Amino acid sequence: MLGKIKTAHSLVLFLILNVFSIAVTATDTTTDPEISFDQVDGIHAVSILNLSGESTVPLTSVEITVWNISQPDQWSLLITSPFLDQVVPFTDSGTDLTMWSWEHSFNMESIDCTCYIEISLLEQTDLISFGLIAYIGDEYHRPVLRHALDIEESQMYATKIFNDYSLELTFNFLLPPLEIQSPETSELILSNVRICPAPFGICSESYTNLDSTDITSDNLLAIEVDADAQSIQDGYYLLQVQIQDVYLTFSNNITQFVVVDQSKPVVNLSAIDEVNESQPIVVDIDVDDGYEGSTYTITWSITEPDGTPRAVLESEILDDNRLVFKPTKAGEYRVNALVRDTGGHLVTVNHNVSVSNVIPIIELRFDGFLVENGSTINVPSSENWTFSANTSIDTSNDQDFLEYTWFVDGKTLLSGKSYLESDDLQQTNYREIRVQVTDDDGESSELTFQVIQQEEQLSDSNTGSILASTVSILFISAIAVLFYMRQRRQSDSNTGFAKWTERSQEPKN
Repeated sequence: MLGKIKTAHSLVLFLILNVFSIAVTATDTTTDPEISFDQVDGIHAVSILNLSGESTVPLTSVEITVWNISQPDQWSLLITSPFLDQVVPFTDSGTDLTMWSWEHSFNMESIDCTCYIEISLLEQTDLISFGLIAYIGDEYHRPVLRHALDIEESQMYATKIFNDYSLELTFNFLLPPLEIQSPETSELILSNVRICPAPFGICSESYTNLDSTDITSDNLLAIEVDADAQSIQDGYYLLQVQIQDVYLTFSNNITQFVVVDQSKPVVNLSAIDEVNESQPIVVDIDVDDGYEGSTYTITWSITEPDGTPRAVLESEILDDNRLVFKPTKAGEYRVNALVRDTGGHLVTVNHNVSVSNVIPIIELRFDGFLVENGSTINVPSSENWTFSANTSIDTSNDQDFLEYTWFVDGKTLLSGKSYLESDDLQQTNYREIRVQVTDDDGESSELTFQVIQQEEQLSDSNTGSILASTVSILFISAIAVLFYMRQRRQSDSNTGFAKWTERSQEPKN
């Protein structure tokens, strides 16, 4: 039983390692697909077109097509096949990689054309095609103009940028087979170069012909156009090139999107000259490159007052042409902008801004009341009290770094605290307190006030209290007497009995 378990585990481990090795091998051998032709461009065939070549990928799902391109700018489908006649795998002796050889034939009876044979890989996410130009039969042959073969395909259709007076373009061309027999044929190639303004990718005006200097050699055509002589201003253009052979037969057109940018841009930088700390500095830049649709890039930097340069933050760039930042130190800032246009021309501009420090404003409070400079404050001698300056005001960059120093009767008592408490004082007699608030630039403000302890006024207070008490008692007593007498009178007048007077005891007459 144990032996079977070990065998099962070994089998599972073997399968895992085998799958892993296959995955690694597949990963390591993955390459871009490539299909090559044994025949060269410009092959001439009559009746039967035999093709062959090699491939770095299996050719299980392909399509091979013959296109008629006899008309300079028009393709028409002649023949298509969903498979190749023969595909054979083999191992490349140099790389030990598996490759595939292929063969295919077309019956081109009664067909005369300048043709393009195309093999497309249908299994790829993006359609990948490989092709060959062939001259079939004896008629409808024309020159074929192509981008230079030494240029990468991704660069063939990219925008070409010219930053000087000379516009240089290089092409390869093919001539029909009868013409190739003459060594002097290629020297008789005529180029036709046309240009139109195209700031938005399409011609805004009609094409105009340009004079050019042409050099041909080994099926290579070099064209040079003097932009100044042709009065070509800076801007975006569509440049179209076509050639004619000795029989004045036109080739296909190649249209190239180009940018002519010979001049440096005009750059203006504007900003305020003076600000206070923490006030935002807004810098605007205006770039004029002289033509519609021009593009440029701006690289910002800021030189601090101590001479240290720094890159700007993303949050400080409002848009491509505006910068805003808050200075944190007093001194002179320099804002630098490096502008690069499409032609690669560089322009550097800068602007100096003087930043002034703001002196802190002291706010001193005692029992919630604001203490003024030069005022006199009564403090209890036997109770705790606090003078607080923590509501002093400065710019936002200095607010959290204010330094507080307290002086009592001209001598330094305490530093670092924004408040002074009665417990901080050791002496019992003091008359003057001064507080100094200093920011990180060394600028400071002071506030001085007099202090009177309440025990110094104790005797005067007692005398006043006794006098006030005496007056209050006499006043209350007088009111009480007056009230009593009034009540007595009212009592006598309201009894209702006649008052008899004592008869005289003398005889009446």
